[in-house]
Amino acid sequence: MITGIIDDGSEQRSASKPVLAICGAGNAGHALAVVTSQRFDGDVYWLTGSEEKAESLKQSVFSEDGLQSAGVISGRGDRLRRISADPAEIIPDADIVLVAVPAFAHAIVLHQIAPHFKHDAILGILPSRSGFELEVTSILGKARTDRMTIFGLQTLPWSTRVQEVGKRVHFGALKAKVLLATMPSSKAPRIARLLTRLLGTDFAPTPNFLNMTLGNPGQVIHPGLMYGFFGAWNGEPFADADIPHFYRDADDRIGAFVEELSNDILRVARRIEVLSRNAIDLSGVLSVHDWLRVSYPTQTEDLSSTAACFRTGPLQHRRAPMIESSPGRFVPDFRYRYLGEDVPYGLAVTRAFAEIAGVQTPAVDAVVSWAQEKLGTRYLVDGEMRGEDARSLPIPQNYGIDSMEALVDWYASRRTVHTLLGA
Repeated sequence: MITGIIDDGSEQRSASKPVLAICGAGNAGHALAVVTSQRFDGDVYWLTGSEEKAESLKQSVFSEDGLQSAGVISGRGDRLRRISADPAEIIPDADIVLVAVPAFAHAIVLHQIAPHFKHDAILGILPSRSGFELEVTSILGKARTDRMTIFGLQTLPWSTRVQEVGKRVHFGALKAKVLLATMPSSKAPRIARLLTRLLGTDFAPTPNFLNMTLGNPGQVIHPGLMYGFFGAWNGEPFADADIPHFYRDADDRIGAFVEELSNDILRVARRIEVLSRNAIDLSGVLSVHDWLRVSYPTQTEDLSSTAACFRTGPLQHRRAPMIESSPGRFVPDFRYRYLGEDVPYGLAVTRAFAEIAGVQTPAVDAVVSWAQEKLGTRYLVDGEMRGEDARSLPIPQNYGIDSMEALVDWYASRRTVHTLLGA
């Protein structure tokens, strides 16, 4: 079985072909369908969110042209064997299950597929978002998660967009290195080797899942840039030609604020390390500048500062998310995932850990307070994460972790002796 790679480093397999299952049919799901079809030595199954989507994908994927990709990864999905909206048709045979859905759907998908897992299945979340480790343990139960191998990626290994559903997906920038974490954490080096072969970039293990939660780059970059561009927006719509490019137009002021946001999170990480007496290793929580340099070292012209990385990096064509409010006039789409996902499943979770660590986070507070007004939610109230909408988030307090002692007990029990990037 494919799980032999995890157990002892060998590639022992049963007589039947191993199966890899993909959950999610968005940009990341399409990308995985192509990449895994090219690199996985077995059959690929695809779980969608509806029968209508499944039937539509079948007509395209199983046609003569099939599902194809272009960009930095080109090819077609030739090993796709089954597409369905029914988890019972996809998950029971799967040796590896890759979940690639927005963070708000993680719990929904986990509840749907949980009854069908093999006892030794590998479960991966691409990408992990803040608090996933708490959420998955609560849904599956500690006894079950202790038997399985579960991993999360700090970010997707590539920038990707569906050009035509079921037919074409485009791969943009390929990241040079992606950090990951596992439960149990001792599996991280072998999972990293498996994913490096499977997904086509370099994966590096970190000591525990808190590195994914606090080191989540989306929570810094996306809300930070949105706040930088629109924090003082006066409500005047934009003409199409005036919509800012999300990275290319980031000036030094915006870059400096994104660094302030990053520094808040670094202080939380370093304080947790100190208070845990280094029982919790957070060496995978990088500054935003270091993360950009590690991810795009050869695709960025000027690596001298965060703002320079944004302005000269690989995603220069991407514009800020907008909604057309009237013909030819546009307003910021505050509910787009840059706030709608990266605040509740990013900054809000980090802010909850900051409370436990006793760390002040002025930049995080500014963005969360502004974003919750734009989203019509209440997370942060009177300087505490006790708004009514915080009750549904994967924050530690919702799982009985409200002290450093409880935090250390939860994460240190899952640590590994391997050091970052050195396994």
